[in-house]
Amino acid sequence: MLIIMRKAAAMLAMLLLSATAQDLLTLGDEFMRLGNWPVAINYFEQALKQNPLLGHGFYGKGLSLCQLGKFDEGISALSQAVELEPRNVEYLYVAGVCHEWKGKDNWKQAEAYYLRALKLAPGQAQLHHKLGSLYQHEGRCQDAIPEFQKALALNPGYFISYNNLGSCFLSLNRPQEAMRLFQQAIAHSSYPGEYHFYHHLGIAFLAAGRSEESKAAFVVETALNPDFPEAHLTLGNIYFLERNFARAIEEYQEVLSIDPEKADGHFNLGQLYLTIGQAGLAKKHFEQYVRLKPEEGRGHYFLGLCYSKLGSQGKAWEELNKSLELGYHPEPLRERMQEEKK
Repeated sequence: MLIIMRKAAAMLAMLLLSATAQDLLTLGDEFMRLGNWPVAINYFEQALKQNPLLGHGFYGKGLSLCQLGKFDEGISALSQAVELEPRNVEYLYVAGVCHEWKGKDNWKQAEAYYLRALKLAPGQAQLHHKLGSLYQHEGRCQDAIPEFQKALALNPGYFISYNNLGSCFLSLNRPQEAMRLFQQAIAHSSYPGEYHFYHHLGIAFLAAGRSEESKAAFVVETALNPDFPEAHLTLGNIYFLERNFARAIEEYQEVLSIDPEKADGHFNLGQLYLTIGQAGLAKKHFEQYVRLKPEEGRGHYFLGLCYSKLGSQGKAWEELNKSLELGYHPEPLRERMQEEKK
């Protein structure tokens, strides 16, 4: 077997020696498609050795490096690709993406690349969406909205833009527009569950104060996507507010059966059990919340309340003090601490 493998490796080496630069680019593209970035880089570099003016070689190398988190090297390679082919929209787009991935300090460069790409290809919905999502990450929803709207005007089936656009409307306290948008998305989509449109519609209804319609939307979402914890969590919150504790418990337990490490599921269920006087059950969930988020003062505070109700005053004050140290200062706790000092 070892001899056969060595012969195969030798034959492959011989084939690569006779491979043209285009052959090597094709191999690089194939390994890039498979997500094998190091091997892809190797083939692109071999192609560039044969022809250092191959824009696609620098493009593939740069994209692969960025996928590996080597942003400086990746951006350098992509810059060379753009220099060789300044009107290549894909190169400009990926250079922008790589800058965006690198972090906030590079977002201006990302914006510049997206704008250059859009100048060459204003009819590409993906480019408008990407620029809009960058603006959204920067908190510039007023600038993001027209980009998402352009993306949808160009391609009504570019469904991801509905969610981003609706989120911007909600950020700007425009729930009516968000509701209409998600209703349009549901009407246009053959599979509305794929993009969680009913979940987002439910959030829009909640923002507009229409709780019954919101609840109905979340019920549909949980039917379409029974393993989507966020819909169960929000539906549980609605039942909690309605004081329908039995249904709220069902939804929170469903959240934790889907994802036992869902911190908010433990926190909300713990609060519910405290509300109905089940401090022992509440304690178990706040202990899980503190394990998952030890830096969150509110977890220690409510765990302390549980200990207090269960008669463990020493542990109660230990947790309450931790909550204060972490900056969680609810007014009742502050008042009690001041009384203790008198």
